[in-house]
Amino acid sequence: MATLPPDLARLGDELTGAARRAAARRERRRRMAVAIALGAAAFAALTPASLGPAQRELAFADAAPAAPLSCDRPRGARFTLAACPRPGTD
Repeated sequence: MATLPPDLARLGDELTGAARRAAARRERRRRMAVAIALGAAAFAALTPASLGPAQRELAFADAAPAAPLSCDRPRGARFTLAACPRPGTD
């Protein structure tokens, strides 16, 4: 293989160094983006949500239950709750 003149050898070394620095810069940016994404995901996962009261009272002024709670439509022998009255008969 033939040797290059000194100015071309120096130019080749400069181009190689510039390419290496550009690749290192891209790798640092990629690592920073991954670290930021992981940090944001961890922050979102570990931040507690706003806490509400333990019990909520849902009371309506004139609301009456449609059927008694111990009433059920007859579906067969496996259900033992009392049957609901038919609509229109009291």
